[in-house]
Amino acid sequence: MSEKSNELFILTQKAQKMERINEEVALNIYLEIFENYTPKISKTYDSAIRLLEKRNRCQEALAICNQAIELIHAQEVSGVVSRFESIQDRLERKLAEQGKEIGPEPKKSYTFKPIHLAVPLAIVLLFFIILRFTSPYDELSVDLEGKESLEGGLGSLFDPEETDTIEIDYPVTDEMIQLATDEITKNVDVKDAGIIPQRDTLGIAIIVAPGTSEARSKELAVLYLKALAGAASATYPDLAPPKEDTLGDLYSHYDLVITVGLSNDEEDFTAKGSKNKPSKELYWRKLN
Repeated sequence: MSEKSNELFILTQKAQKMERINEEVALNIYLEIFENYTPKISKTYDSAIRLLEKRNRCQEALAICNQAIELIHAQEVSGVVSRFESIQDRLERKLAEQGKEIGPEPKKSYTFKPIHLAVPLAIVLLFFIILRFTSPYDELSVDLEGKESLEGGLGSLFDPEETDTIEIDYPVTDEMIQLATDEITKNVDVKDAGIIPQRDTLGIAIIVAPGTSEARSKELAVLYLKALAGAASATYPDLAPPKEDTLGDLYSHYDLVITVGLSNDEEDFTAKGSKNKPSKELYWRKLN
């Protein structure tokens, strides 16, 4: 697999996973895919079209649909052309009803650039295992309050007006995220989890099982944060690792936006929090 194909595969897997956690984040990853790659799987086109149409962004959805039809005819994408032709008809009817001109694909402005940094996995695993056995994570009981909240939710991490000009001192890598996610999903009440780095902000999202309490949701979020900070401190020795009463040094370099819930719908949230870089504590918002 070429480097470009590997990058496309990683982004596609991340987008598909984030669909179950936060659709806005997933959509922005799909848009990044279509801006820089030509997907070969029809499901990628179908998912992007569905998320765009759901948000009434029919012109963008139609452009991707037209691309899918063209590539299926050229046998560059596997898929059923009649299905996309049906979607094409539906989108064109919607645009006609809205009185909008059916034109070419609008210019994309999203520039989400995930940071990729190769770190020897064996070293990270070794340090993380050592850290795991020296940090009493399973004794946590966390209810941190009282610091200023970041505005917006996980979807607000992606601002099309911004560019990736911020230099990150301690980049969060895919390997760190995978280690932390593997650790948190060992909990039977965690159904899925994801971490999205965007410039100097980390979006943390966890899908929990029905019946999970607010207190337990907060506890799981802290466990996830500590697992990530542990992996980071193993890679960057000058970062202090998390302890029983601290999250570690990593989060003095990142703002945090945290959502925990039964789904990515706000009414299903069981905990929602944030942290600014200068703060030592998490701020948990009151749920409706």
